[in-house]
Amino acid sequence: MKNLFEQGKPRYGRFKAVPQCIDIHDFHYVSPFKRHITGLEKNLRFKSFQFISLNNSQYMVGLAVVDLGWVGHGFFYCHDLQSGKVLEKSFLQPFGKHTHVCNHQVGSSSFKKSSFLIEIKKTASGRMVKAHRGKHLLLDATIAIDDTEPLVLCSPTGVSGWTYTHKQTALSVTGSLYFNQQAIDLKNQQFVAALDDTCGILRPETAWHWLSLSGVESTGQRLGLNLASGVNETFVSENSLWLNGKIFELPAVLFEQRAKNQWRIYSADGSIDLGIQTHWRRHEAKNFGVVASQFNQWVSTISGTITCQGSRVDIDAQMGLLEQHYARW
Repeated sequence: MKNLFEQGKPRYGRFKAVPQCIDIHDFHYVSPFKRHITGLEKNLRFKSFQFISLNNSQYMVGLAVVDLGWVGHGFFYCHDLQSGKVLEKSFLQPFGKHTHVCNHQVGSSSFKKSSFLIEIKKTASGRMVKAHRGKHLLLDATIAIDDTEPLVLCSPTGVSGWTYTHKQTALSVTGSLYFNQQAIDLKNQQFVAALDDTCGILRPETAWHWLSLSGVESTGQRLGLNLASGVNETFVSENSLWLNGKIFELPAVLFEQRAKNQWRIYSADGSIDLGIQTHWRRHEAKNFGVVASQFNQWVSTISGTITCQGSRVDIDAQMGLLEQHYARW
C-alpha cells in the first residue's frame, strides 16, 4: 500500500504491509457539523508516537518519542528486575519543539531536550535506535523487522477520527545497552524487541489497557503477544499472537485488576486466560487543563494459556509490559 488515505479518507482494516506514506495533509477532516478542519487546529488534533521496548529475562528497556500537538514528550527507562535498579529520564517540550515523529515507512524520528536525545531511524528492514544523555550513550540498538509479520491496521475512531497502528513483537536485536556502569551486549544476552507506531485523530478524551510481551521459550521459539482494550475496537482488533514471526489474530479481552500487583486478562470464550504479576511502574500524572494524562506502565511477569487455531500455547513467567492510560488531548 502506497498511501493510507484514498480520496481524503483512511483505508480501514488489517493489512499485510506497512503503508509507505501517512501524511495528515492527505486527510480531509470534517467535523460532525460538516465544518472543514484545517491548519493549526487539524495539526493539534493529530497525535502520533513511537514506542520501543527491549527485554530479556532480567532487563526491561522502554523509550518513546511522542507528539501530541500541544506538547512533545520523550522518555527512556531501564529496569533491572533482579536488583531493582532503575534508570529513568523523561522530558516535555511545549508545542512539540524539537520533537519529530516520522509516520512514513522510511524516515527518522527524534526528541531533544537540553542534553537528552532520542533518535529512531526507520528503514524497510528495521530500526536503528540511539538514546543519549549528554556525552553518555544509553542505548545503541539495531532491530530487525523483516522476519516477523507486522500487525498493521486502521480503525474508525469517534465521529470523524481514525486510529492507525503498526506493531511487531519478539524481534531480534543487536547492539549495546549502557546501564549501571556496564555495556550489555543485546545479542549475547538474548534481548528481543517490540515496536509500536501509532497515529491518528484520536478521541479527545480516551482510556485504554494494553499488554505487550516479547520473549523466547525454552524450545527457542520466539513468542510475542499484543492485547488491548479501549482502542481499535471498531471494525478491527489489534489483539495478536506471534509464534516465530507468524501472526495470529486473537479475540477481544477484558483487563481486570485482582489485587495491588495482580491482574487477570481473559477472553469471553476462554481461549485466553493470563495472570499478570506487576513489578516496577513507570508513572506520570500531568494535568495542564487542555492536556492531561494519567499513565501507568508496569514491568510485568506474564503466565497463562492461549488457545489459537486449535493449538494451546503455554506462557510461563515471560516478561512484558502492562499499561493503563487515561488521556485528554
